[in-house]
Formats: sequence, structure tokens, C-alpha cells
Amino acid sequence: MNTNEKLALLREKMADKNIAAMVIPTGDFHQSEYLAPFWQARKWLTGFTGSAGTAVVTKDSAILWADFRYWIQAASQIKDSDFELFKQGDTDVPEFESWLSQTLSKGDTIALDGNVVSAANVKKYKNLFTQKGLNLATGFDLISDIWADRPPMPASRAWILSDTYAGRTRTEKLGKIRDAMVRSGANTHLMTTLDDIAWTFNLRGEDVHTNPVNLAFALVTLEQAILFIDPAKVDAALAGQLKQEKIDLQPYTLVKERLGCLGQEAVICLDPEAVGHSLYQAVNSGVRIIEAVNPATELKAIKNEIEIGHVRQTAVKDGVAVANFLYWLENQAHNTPISEVSVAKTLLEFRKAQPEFISNSFDPIMAYKAHSAMCHYSATSESDLPLKKEGMFLSDSGGNYLTGTTDITRTIHLGVPTKQEIHDYTLVLKGHIAVATALFPKGTKGFQIDTLARQFLWKEGMNFGHGTGHGVGFFLCVHEGPAKISPHPIDVELKKGMLLTNEPGLYREGHYGIRLENMILVDEAHKTEFGQFMKFENMTLCHLETSLVDVHLLSDEELDYLNAYHQEVYERLSPGLSPEIAAWLKTKTAPIQSL
Repeated sequence: MNTNEKLALLREKMADKNIAAMVIPTGDFHQSEYLAPFWQARKWLTGFTGSAGTAVVTKDSAILWADFRYWIQAASQIKDSDFELFKQGDTDVPEFESWLSQTLSKGDTIALDGNVVSAANVKKYKNLFTQKGLNLATGFDLISDIWADRPPMPASRAWILSDTYAGRTRTEKLGKIRDAMVRSGANTHLMTTLDDIAWTFNLRGEDVHTNPVNLAFALVTLEQAILFIDPAKVDAALAGQLKQEKIDLQPYTLVKERLGCLGQEAVICLDPEAVGHSLYQAVNSGVRIIEAVNPATELKAIKNEIEIGHVRQTAVKDGVAVANFLYWLENQAHNTPISEVSVAKTLLEFRKAQPEFISNSFDPIMAYKAHSAMCHYSATSESDLPLKKEGMFLSDSGGNYLTGTTDITRTIHLGVPTKQEIHDYTLVLKGHIAVATALFPKGTKGFQIDTLARQFLWKEGMNFGHGTGHGVGFFLCVHEGPAKISPHPIDVELKKGMLLTNEPGLYREGHYGIRLENMILVDEAHKTEFGQFMKFENMTLCHLETSLVDVHLLSDEELDYLNAYHQEVYERLSPGLSPEIAAWLKTKTAPIQSL
């Protein structure tokens, strides 16, 4: 079926149920960013493959909301259908709930699947719709009725991540969570987010593509923990080990029943942003609910010393793989035809050659020329561009190793860059350096750092539409909360041990895009009479393209930083490279002088 045929079937189901509008979000039972194929309903219906977006279908309209990262991609992927793109975040573009409240008539019913929408969002939508005289029904999954070839639920086995990598045992982590529960006044805690559960129980799996997690829920009390997971995923040895640690295993599908059976003495802590509406509603109505962020969310964001040591080692392994790739791309790739898709496969092979590599940490973005102006471009067989000895090329990729997760972006030129390209690259580099060298007082939030990355672009009337940085998991999800470096005023302190990215960019639609990304670790700097100051440690090792740098635009301090960074890159990577590639890297990292 094509998109319009799917729309016709959905509208028939809506008419049967007297539904005026159907909301199809990007979501699963765990409020995940990346979804197993079973839950990719919005993608199946619209044809838009981006990781975020919301579709709304009424009798007369079909609209897709997508943010800046996906405007170009979404427009291209829905152009042959009846779907219309609303550029979320653009001037005068309402959010979907506002559009519905303005468009529908009093008494109309809006439907969605409350299993895949958070309790917090359903509450927000219901408040707005009620004011407008609209009804919100949360028990409808009409897509399942028409999705005949829906993929099955994922069924990868669960396995233990050794404490030698994790740095803390399950018992220690559960102890920290229980301490936080007591401080909040709770004696029970519901966990639904897959990375929080994977971190807490030191378990990994392959239930979500490039995210080493298992589908599971967890219920933690002050005496025991229950892991709700498909029994087929847990072998006898693992089950026995968990039982010894007072971790009970129950089927994945029984979590709602267990929540409904909680006694009146229970006081449950849960995060309404992370718990689906239907699961929230399943909690026994006599139980007091404390709404708060999962304790594991911040605990796992602050990497322990063993994890940090592994991440430093992983930076070398991944840096060697990327150096081999960039050397190949510059010196050998054009001996045979290459394309965006084929070079992604080659980079994966270089990573596979590194010890303890498991998988990509996300599907790599290999974007050539105009495609690089699409923040989250994903090459397909239809869009795949051949690479030539000309033009800008952006590579955003990462690896999942037993010793950590990586995320790196480099932009290079495959020919002779223009003055405009050099100018733009240098401005992005200046913003990248400003973040990397920042000193800031303890208590600083990510949005206060974000402006450092944009200042040089702003001076010339330019900007980029995504955040400057996100948290990174330890052999977990490449996007991790709660901290971000973003314009959004997220009230989360940047604390020692947090691992984030530093990735300013600039995108000229139809021409090229530039992004430079390193991972950075928050650390203490020095203490003054004004208090403790913090800094970032670079955790990514890869040269930056000095052929794209206008030295006239760099200050002496910026040049000193770049030369010192390049010296470190060479010293740490060259022992793992062949003599030929080490010699090439030496030229790439050679000091540059002010003019």
C-alpha cells in the first residue's frame, strides 16, 4: 500500500469509531527516542523516516509536524502523498494540539494510543482540548488494525555487562536508587525508560537498533526489585544470578496488573514524562504517586571513574578507526566508484577492526554536498549520491564498544574549497573551540554554555537550528539525559562526570552543511574566591581540517588551542596507525601559525 491508500483505510476506521482526528506520534511503551520496528507507526503511515515527528489525520487533512533537523528530508519523503508538512518551530506554525483545538468543532473526539504517549503529555493535551469543548480518547491504536505486515516485538537475549566495564554492581546502583526513593518519601519506584533499566541492572541487549537495550519495565521497592521482561530473553544462568540478588523476574506483559495490585501502603515514585499514560492509569487509585525524574537518570549521567577510564581508551580506538577512514577517503577511495552508502559501510569495517567494538551507536550520517545541509540526513538507495573529488562531505557517526559509546562529526572538502566554505567552517570551528575551552562556575546550566557556540555566527546574522550538545551514555544510548547544551532553558546543572557533545554547525540549504562534533567530559577546573569553576575535557581524538581554516579569523588563543589539540591527537593515535597513515596524520596535525 502507498501512503494515500493507508490514509483511506485509517479514515474508514476513524469514521466507524466517530473519531474526528487521529494523532500518530513517534513513540513506544517506554517513551524512547529510537524505536523498534514494531512501534514505527508514524513512519509506516507517512513514509517519513526521521526519528521525531507527529502525524495528525482528520477527515479532510493529513499533516506531519517535523522539527528543523528534518524539514528538508520530510518534505522530500512525503511529497508524493496527501500529507502536508508543518515546520515545527517555524514562525507562526502552531503545535499540533493547538492546530486541532483551532480546527475541530465542539464535541469532536481526538484519539491517540495512550500506551505510547507520556502521562505528562496526555494531561497537557486533555487540559487544552477540554477548554475547547473537545474530547480526548486515549484507548485507540487504529494503526494496528490496518498494519497487516507489522513487524514482531523484538526478542534479543539479555546479557550481563561485566562490572569491570560498568564500574558499579547492580546492588550498588539499586542502593543509590533506594537512597533517592527514601529522600523523596517513596517506598516504590516504577522505571520504564530502557536505558535507565539497562544501566541499573547492568544488562544489555539488541531490542532496539543501535541501542544496546532490552524491552523491560522495573518496579523497585526498598526490599526487592522486579524486572518485567520476556522470559525467553533470560537464560537460566542469568535468572539464577538475578534471583540471588533479590531481583524477581516476571513477564513483560504483567506490569499493568502488578501496578493495579499495589497495596494502599505503597507510595510510588515515577516520571510522568517517561511513563506512558495507560501505565500511569494502571496504578492502583488508592496509591499515592510522587512525580519526579527517575533517580537512575542522573546517576547514570555522571560517569564513574572506571567508566571514564574506559571512555578515554575508547577515544583512542575510535580515533584510530576514523583516522583510517579519513585517510582511505582522501587517498584510496576514488580508485573505485564510491557513494554515501558505500563509505558508511567502509567506516563500519574500520570500527569492527577495533577491540571490543559491538555496533554503530546510530545509523551514520554520510552526507555529500547539498545533502550535508540536512541535519539528520540518512542516505537510501534512492538518494545515494556518488562522491567525487569536489564538494563538502559531512560524516556524523559513532560506535558502541563494551568500553563506551562514541559520537563524532567531521566535515571535510573533497576538492578545493571556496572562500565562503572556508569562512563558514572557520566560524563553526570558533564556536566549537569556545565551548571546548569554556571555564564556568559550578551550577552552570547547558543553555548558558550554548550561546558560546553561536556567538560568531550571530555576529554575521547566522544560526543553526539544533542544540549544541547532548548527553552520551556508557555503552548505551547515544542521546542521554538529563543535561543538554541547548537554547532550551533546561534546569539541569552540568556536573562533574557528565559526558556530552560539542557540535555547533551551519547549514546552507541546497548547498552544504558543516558540523564539528567532539565528546566532552565535565570536570573541575580551579577554585577562586568566587567559588568552584568547571571545565570540559575533550574525549574525542580526530584532526580538524586546517585546509578549511581561515587563520586570519582565529585569535592567538584559538590557534594555540587548535595546535595543542592536534598535538594530542597525533601523540595518542599514531602508535595505533600504520607508518604510512601516521605520517599522513602528522601532516594533518602540523601546527599552523598566525599571519
